[in-house]
This record gives sequence, C-alpha cells and structure tokens, in this order.
Amino acid sequence: MSDTPRQRLWRGTSWLTGALLLAWLLVSVLGPWFARDLNAWQWFGFPLGYWVAGQGALLAYLLIILIYIVRMERIEARYQRETEARAGDAVAAAPPTAPS
Repeated sequence: MSDTPRQRLWRGTSWLTGALLLAWLLVSVLGPWFARDLNAWQWFGFPLGYWVAGQGALLAYLLIILIYIVRMERIEARYQRETEARAGDAVAAAPPTAPS
C-alpha cells in the first residue's frame, strides 16, 4: 500500500507538532522544577534558576517556533513537489481526447 502525499504530509506534521510540544513541556516543567538546584550557580550575576525561568525559557520557545517554521516549510515544499509530480503523471497517463 502506497502512502499518498497528503498522508505523508499529515504524518510529518503530526510528528513535528508532537515532538515540539514535548520540547515545550520539558522547558516549561523542568526549568521551574529544578530552579532551586540551579540557583546554586550564577549566570551573568543572576541565579541560574531565575535566568532559566526568566530568559532561557523564552529563548527556548523562540527556538521551538523557528524549528517549526523551517521544518514545516520543508515538509510543505516536499508535499507540493509530490502533488505536482502526481498531477503530471496523471495528465501524461490520461488517454488523448478526440477533437470535437
């Protein structure tokens, strides 16, 4: 059984969304969870736990957004190429029509 381009698009989109949601969850939960332990170290004059919660999480969220944009552009470009190739194959395989 051959997957259609639409099925591959949906599978790629679902996998990417799930992976990035997991990354978001880890950043949102693990940073505050270990904040007290991280506060033992200083980063630019601030406790590391404070920096991770205040700045690091925001940078991680921006990185997650950038990864989503870049990967989705690649996935959608592949879908567009496969769809155009299938449409071209369908036109080439169609029997010629008689002039009216």
